Amino acid sequence: MKSTTSAFLLRLERHTQLSTDERDIFEGLDREILTRKKRAAVFDPTRADARIAIIKSGWAVSRATSSTGQSTITQIYMPGDVIGLADLGFAAPPHDVQMQTDGVVSLVDRRTLSRLGHNHPRLLALLLSMASLEEVALRDRLHAITRLSAEDRLIHFMLSMKSRTAQLTDQPSDRFPLHMSQKDIGDALGLTDIYVNRLMRKLSSTGQIDVARPYIRITDRENWTKRVGYKDRYANLDTSWISAAS
Repeated sequence: MKSTTSAFLLRLERHTQLSTDERDIFEGLDREILTRKKRAAVFDPTRADARIAIIKSGWAVSRATSSTGQSTITQIYMPGDVIGLADLGFAAPPHDVQMQTDGVVSLVDRRTLSRLGHNHPRLLALLLSMASLEEVALRDRLHAITRLSAEDRLIHFMLSMKSRTAQLTDQPSDRFPLHMSQKDIGDALGLTDIYVNRLMRKLSSTGQIDVARPYIRITDRENWTKRVGYKDRYANLDTSWISAAS
């Protein structure tokens, strides 16, 4: 896997060519780089405007918690992801955002993003396109949760995680990291950790996956893709409507 220090630009450049000036502008967003420990909040609650974060390394998740204390993982973030673009209309993050592993984040003031949109509208359009990709992938997961069997939900989820981690490497492989416990996976799919454990053992015993924590290898991705009707949203981002770099 390539260095996560450039994961943000690496992901962008999978979909469009950036000029040298554009790369410099995006790299300028990384002025405030902070280390975050596992389970630590990504955002500082005392800083109302610092509501955008770029994941430099590590994984993070957003969680919604019910009045009964039950938790749902609403989104999963990996190196190169931008947190908070979908939350710009709120004064505070609508969900708790925590590090899933130790990692490094770069915090961006919303006013900086506003200036970016004013001075460099093409770059803001690229960021919004990336945000729309995550929104569509989230809808896919919602459909899988409500319409697929528990086993197929898990299969769809692992295919999605494989697609996402593939954004950070040029080496084709069916092996990918999954920095989530069985309880975390259950919280993302509406399943108990006991059920996830049972499903994982079944998929492993039938030779559909090889597990060597934190890595998982899918042995027949093509068959899985057809089985659950999986669409790799991360490979098909359309940026043709965005003006070319000047």
